[in-house]
Amino acid sequence: MVWYPALLVRSFLFAAPLLAWLLAAPGAAAAQDGPRRDDPSSPLRLELPEGKSCVQPTEWMRRNHMDFLKHNRDLAVREGVRVKDDSLRNCSTCHKSREKFCDRCHTYAGVAPNCFECHDYPK
Repeated sequence: MVWYPALLVRSFLFAAPLLAWLLAAPGAAAAQDGPRRDDPSSPLRLELPEGKSCVQPTEWMRRNHMDFLKHNRDLAVREGVRVKDDSLRNCSTCHKSREKFCDRCHTYAGVAPNCFECHDYPK
């Protein structure tokens, strides 16, 4: 294959910006990780619970609480099984403020759970 100067220039003009973007992308992504939980001004700075321990480990609850609550809802509504230890009312015994705990994270995540259309979160 014979390389012509014009082809070489076109190849360089295409490859240079692509290479620059690929080299800069990891640094830009690291700078935009988003808010941190340990930052006092972070919207993810949640009120600490007053109880000793949750029904599940903290990291598990952060990832799965919505499925956990939906599962308990389905058990109660469809099968009539009321689980007292894992109920939404039990959450409010340790997490006293809905605004500083539930709402802050839900607002940040852009979700609007419908739990509180029927359930009252005690003050």
